[in-house]
Amino acid sequence: MYQLFIVDDEEVVRKGIRELLQSAENQYAICGEASDGELALPMIQELKPDILLTDIRMPFLDGLELCEMIRAKMPWVHILILSGHDEFEYARKAVSLGVDEYILKPVTMPQLLGSLEKTARKIEEERASYFTGLDTENASAHKRGVMVSHFLNELLDEVFSASDALARAEKLGLSLAARQYLICCLDIRSDTGDVSESLLRRQFCLLLGRMLDEREDILWCGRGDGFLLLLKAGENDALLETAYETAQALKHEAERMMNASLSAGIGSIVPRLSELPRSYQDARRSLGGLVGQPHGSILSALDLEHGLFPQFDFTEAVPLAERLRHVSQEDIDFLLEHHFGSAREENGSSLLYRYYLLADLVVSSMRLLQSIDAEQPAILRDAGNSDTLMKAVVTYPDTLAFARSLVEAVILQRDRKQGVRYGEELQRAKDYIRRHFADNDLSLNTVAAEVGFSPNHFSTVFSQQMGQTFVEYLTRFRVEQSKRLLRETDLRLADIAYAIGYNEPHYFSYIFKKYTGISPSVYRKQAQ
Repeated sequence: MYQLFIVDDEEVVRKGIRELLQSAENQYAICGEASDGELALPMIQELKPDILLTDIRMPFLDGLELCEMIRAKMPWVHILILSGHDEFEYARKAVSLGVDEYILKPVTMPQLLGSLEKTARKIEEERASYFTGLDTENASAHKRGVMVSHFLNELLDEVFSASDALARAEKLGLSLAARQYLICCLDIRSDTGDVSESLLRRQFCLLLGRMLDEREDILWCGRGDGFLLLLKAGENDALLETAYETAQALKHEAERMMNASLSAGIGSIVPRLSELPRSYQDARRSLGGLVGQPHGSILSALDLEHGLFPQFDFTEAVPLAERLRHVSQEDIDFLLEHHFGSAREENGSSLLYRYYLLADLVVSSMRLLQSIDAEQPAILRDAGNSDTLMKAVVTYPDTLAFARSLVEAVILQRDRKQGVRYGEELQRAKDYIRRHFADNDLSLNTVAAEVGFSPNHFSTVFSQQMGQTFVEYLTRFRVEQSKRLLRETDLRLADIAYAIGYNEPHYFSYIFKKYTGISPSVYRKQAQ
C-alpha cells in the first residue's frame, strides 16, 4: 500500500481526492493532509509518505518551495503537482525539481488515478532496480570513495594536523571548512537474516551514496563493522537538527529498500577538526547506549547528558538492587568485577563464596524486577534452583559468564518496563496536547518548542518512547475526545469537529472512520 500526503488549500479538492482513494483503498492510503506547505512540512518529515500530491499557490509556503525542501530532505518521495496555473515558469521549475507529474486543474478522477498508478509503477521499478548496479560500480567513483573513506578514518585517528587535513581534503575535492562539526555512527543489520554481511554493507554503501553524495554538508565512510557520517555546519542547532533528520531518513530507507534496521549514535558538536575524535567517541558511546534496546533506535550525546543512563555508583553503601536499577550494558563488566573480584581463587572456600555472591545477585535482581512489576526472564527463574547456581560457580570465568547473561537479561526487562526516557518532557508534551488539542494549528513544531526540543529531536524521542508518531498520538487523542462528545452531547458533527481541532467536518469524519472503522453517526447511534 502506498502512503499519500495531500497539500491543498481548497478543502473541496482534498475531499474529492479522499473519496476517490476510498475506491482504491487497497493500493493507496492517505497518511495525512494539510492546507498549506508550512503546516505540511513537519508532518511529511514525520510520516514519510511515498507520494506527495500538492498544489502550488498556497499561503505561507507555496508548493514549489515545499517540493524543493522535500526533494532535499526526503529524496525518495515521489511528487505530483496539482495546479490551476498553466504557466511555463511553474512547469519549468517543477521539472528542475524532479516532479513526477504536473497536473492541471480541473482534473478528472480517471486522470488523477492514472497519474497515481503511473507513479506507483515508478516506485515498484525503483525498488526492483535499486541494487542492480552493485557489481557494475563506476571504477573512478569507487576509487574516489575508497580514498575519501581512508582520509576520514585517518582524520579520526589523528594521523595529521588540522592544516594538513584541510590541504588533503582540498586535493580530494572536499570542503571541510566549517564552524561546527559532528560525527554520527551507524549500525546496519538485516531484519530477515538471509543477506550476507558483505552484501548488506555493499547495499548500504549504495544507499548512502544515492542519498548523501550530492550533499556538501555531509561526508560518509565505513569504519570497522559500521559506518559513520561527518556533518558540518555553521550553527549548533542546525547541525544537531540535520543529524537527527539524516538518521531518520536513512533509517526509513534502510527499512523500505533493504528490509534492514539502522541504529544511530549521534556525537557531540565540536568547533575544530582536531576535536573530531572526541565527537566520534561520544557517538560510539551513544551507539553503545542502545545495547539492550530494540535495534533501529537513535540516541545522541545530548540524550546521555540528559541522564538517559545515569553515572553508575559502585560504592559499598549503595545496595546491589539499586546498582542494578541504574547499571548500563557498558557497566556490566565493572559491576561483576566489583561484586565477584574477591572470589577469584579456585578453592573450596572461594567456590562457596562465589555461590553466596551469585545468590545475592539473583535475589537482588528479583527484588528489582518485582519493585517495578517487570516479568522475570527465564535465566533468573532457573537461577532459583540451587543446582543451577552450583554448576555456574565451578570456576571464576563460569561465574562471570553466567552472571553477565543474567544481568543482561535483567537490564532488558528493566528497560522494557521502566525505560521511559525524557519522562518529564514527554509528560509536559502530553499535558500540552491535552490543553491545546482543540487548536487547529497545533503541530509537532509548537509542542517541541514548548518542551524545549528541536523538531527532529522531539520527533525521534517521542516516537521511540511512545511507540507511535506525534501525529498518530494527536489524532488518536482527538478521536477519543470526539467519542466522548458523541456519547455525552447532542452537538452537531461539524461542531464536534471544530471542538477537537479540525476545521473541516468531512475530514473529521474521514479520520474517525479510518481509526474506528465506522462513521461518527454510526458510533453515536451505537452508543445511545
